This record gives sequence, C-alpha cells and structure tokens, in this order.
Amino acid sequence: MLSKAFLNSFHSLSHPHFDIKSFRPIFIKAAWKAYTDIEHTPISQSRFQNLIGPLFDALFLDTNQKMESILHEIRELLVDQNRVEHFFSDTFYIVLNQYIKSFYGKIGGWEKIAPFATAIEHFIAYVAERLEGESFFVFEDALINTLEMLRQSSESITVLNTYYGVPIQYPAHIIHTDAQSAILRVHPLQETAALLQNGIYLLKNNHFINDVYASVNPVTLNGERFLELSRFDQLETSLFHRQSIRVYPPEPYKFTIIHPSTTLQTHAYDISIGGIAVTSKHFYSLAPFVDTLLLFPSEIMGQSCEVQGQLVFKSAYEGGYKYHFKITPTLQQEAELGKYIAKREQEIIKKLREEIV
Repeated sequence: MLSKAFLNSFHSLSHPHFDIKSFRPIFIKAAWKAYTDIEHTPISQSRFQNLIGPLFDALFLDTNQKMESILHEIRELLVDQNRVEHFFSDTFYIVLNQYIKSFYGKIGGWEKIAPFATAIEHFIAYVAERLEGESFFVFEDALINTLEMLRQSSESITVLNTYYGVPIQYPAHIIHTDAQSAILRVHPLQETAALLQNGIYLLKNNHFINDVYASVNPVTLNGERFLELSRFDQLETSLFHRQSIRVYPPEPYKFTIIHPSTTLQTHAYDISIGGIAVTSKHFYSLAPFVDTLLLFPSEIMGQSCEVQGQLVFKSAYEGGYKYHFKITPTLQQEAELGKYIAKREQEIIKKLREEIV
C-alpha cells in the first residue's frame, strides 16, 4: 500500500498559477495516447476514462479513491509488467512537460518540479513492481513531510555520526522545513562531527523505516547556529547500529597476519572487540572463515601478541584492498583490547571537542 507521506508529493502540486482540476483532462488525454500507442486493440475511450480518472483523483486530489484497486485494474488491462512501465513512463513524460510549462515566467518552480519528478520515478517503479510495498517511500519530499509533522508535534529525532569510528549520537530537534531541506538544532559535538564529515545520519524510528543520510551545511538564525540538511538518501540496511565501538588508531600501525595460505603485511584501519579491518596495496587470495593468526602490535595490546581470527570478507579501498577479520581474543586479550578502545575513544572525543568553534 502506498503511504500518505508518499502521496503528498502529488497532492502538493498546486500553485497560484496552476489549477489542479483543469489538469485532470490533460492527464487523461496523455494516458490515452500512451495506452493507444502500445495497445493495438484498445478498450473504448469512455471505459478507459472511467479507469484513469479515479487514478488522477487518488494521486492529485487526495480523495478516498482505493488506489490499490485502481492499480490492480490497470495492471490487469496492460497484462505485461514491461507494458505497465512503458505506459506510465509515456504518460508522465507528457504530464511532467505540461506541468513544467505552468511555471514559465515564474520564480521558484523547481521547488515543486524536482519532488514531483522524484515521486513519478518511484511511483512508476512501484506500479511496475520493481519495488515492493513502501520500501522506497522515504525519499526527499516524503521525508521532509514526516520531519515537518515531527516538528509540529515537538518530537525529537536521533542523529548519528561516526567520528574516527566513535559513534556520536544525540537527540536533535527540527526547527524548520521547506520543500527540499530541514534545519536541526543538534548537540555541539554532533554539529562539529557532522560538519567535519559533510553529512549526518537520521536513525530510523516509528515514522520512517530506514536510516537516512543527509548532506549538511551550517546556518545561523537569530544568532544561533543550526544544521541545514538536504539531499536525503535512505539506506538499504542499518549499517550504523553496531554492537561494539569500532575505533580508528591514530596512525595505521603495521599489522602482520598469518593465514594458512600466505603471510599478509598490512596496516590497521579500525578495531573493535569483535573484529579488525586492515588495508594493503596488495591483493591476497585468501579463503574466508579459515583459522588465522593476527599479530597485534604493542601499541594496541601493551605488548605484541597473537590473536585468533578469521577473514570475513575483502573489499577495494583507495587503490588497494581492505581485509575484514572477525577475532576471538582470550579473556585477557579482550580486557586489554577493551582498555585500548576506551582510551582511544576518549582521545577521539577530546579531539572532537577541540574542533568546536
């Protein structure tokens, strides 16, 4: 089922120089042309109009039309999924061009045109069954509508940055929204981390189903500093809900790994109680999930020691490769590693505080 937040993109198209009701026959005519271009034995025009008219009403006029029932009938009419996508692509190509013309000689049109184009793209993907349910509905305009609703109810959201691996996570309050951005009041540490990283994560809650990434810019209103968020992008998975802190060492310590098939000369990238990532310019052909020895340097464990581990996966990284290992330290090794991570976390937070202007 399509959410109300998603449909708001279509419901908010009216502007002072545009009559949405007069747009109805244009939409129906565009749909009829698209339909007859792909259908050699079309149904009657009146029957087609009785099918497409309610779709327009449900999309643009916020009526009580049963959207899913209408879409089911259209899919039944066109039969093939590719024809469904072809039909709606051609229809909305004509419709969008007509809508753009309504802004000729006017200022501010793109504030409505851009969200409309995005909504069309996702609607076509949904109707053609390339996307299931509402897995996509948190795109820019729908998300901003949700943030505006939270602002009006004075609800906070939780935001996150990972500064040198340390999670910086505080509640934030929504101060203002417009067609393509939102302004947040955040904790000073959060603001600094977000500006250093040029972005911030909005953690999923009861109102949006995925974590969302946004670009940030600093803004000042009435002498107070805020973050302006824009260019929102939902994440497929919640990558940032880690069970343990993963810190970056202050420098890429040399790291030797003894795998049954070869010995790796690498550098530490980040470290947690349960795993470590290392980098190398060399590609090593390694079998995953094979018992391996990782030689931790004294800078991390207080003294050089061997920790058991297994390769989980490898990935490309800055002209080289990153190797991700799951580790199973002894109780003593885990205690030493915990001390290092706690100390490193404090160093990182201290560094972040020093960055606050």
